Amino acid sequence: MVDKAVMERIESELSKYMDSEVEFLLKIGNYILSSGGKRLRPVLVLTFSKLLKGENEDRDYPLAVALEYLHTASLLHDDVVDGADSRRGRPSANRIFGNDTVVLTGDYMYANALYLFSIYGDIDMIKNVSDSVKKMAEGQLLELKKIGDLDITYEEYFKILEGKTAVLFGSCCYVGTALGGGSQEQKESAYRYGLNIGLAFQLIDDYLDYASTEEKLGKPVCNDLREGKITYPLLSVMDSLTEEEKQLVKKVIRDLNPKKEDIEAVKSIVEQKGGMTKTIEKSRQLVNNAVSELENFPDNEYLKKLEELAKFIVEREF
Repeated sequence: MVDKAVMERIESELSKYMDSEVEFLLKIGNYILSSGGKRLRPVLVLTFSKLLKGENEDRDYPLAVALEYLHTASLLHDDVVDGADSRRGRPSANRIFGNDTVVLTGDYMYANALYLFSIYGDIDMIKNVSDSVKKMAEGQLLELKKIGDLDITYEEYFKILEGKTAVLFGSCCYVGTALGGGSQEQKESAYRYGLNIGLAFQLIDDYLDYASTEEKLGKPVCNDLREGKITYPLLSVMDSLTEEEKQLVKKVIRDLNPKKEDIEAVKSIVEQKGGMTKTIEKSRQLVNNAVSELENFPDNEYLKKLEELAKFIVEREF
């Protein structure tokens, strides 16, 4: 879906701008960056830019990389907050290097991203991205507040998703469109495209947490349940649970170390009541919303790639 040369340059630029004189910081940064990832965020920046001007300029890559730094910084901080043991099939950075150094490495990546935007971006891009970073923090705090809360609403759930994932996707598309010389209307359409695919992406993450395997995910399945989080597969069937089933869910999400058989029982309830199907249906609806936002853009090969990317999000297995 993405040219090999583009992916290679993204990886090269990710290393290029990690140029601190503090060797330990570089070690941690390179550890998390080398663990892979789909690099969807820089790809979105570069593709929206190409959509409007046909090719990428040197200025596009530092900003694409800056947005990946923001994403990586949020992963580092999330793993500390969640007490995670693994990430993408490897021991998490906080488990190897310790929480204090990992938090500071995340701070460095945030600062590095800001620095790149101050050089290669403009005030409009900085305003959009800064607003997204603010919402990311708000989403993470709301998620913490809602741990173990059986009464979480759809509105609260989607506000968490928007902050955790979707706003940064939106900013990637906004920045890419700005780099391509797009109009304000196009930048706003691109942002909404990113917001919708970001929500769909997180919904599929929530689906895979129930439906996938540890080998594919690179982390334990039903991890959200263990951490006391109610996500869409469970939320979508909450109204149909019996009182006994609700008590089981409450027991699992409020227990610091829930029994494996209780987790399996909740997973089985979610499957039987159609929570998995509802999650896929909702993600497809969001992807369709995203694709409809592309009507404001020229019909070329890059538009087709953005349509394919949106559909890939629903079809992915990890």
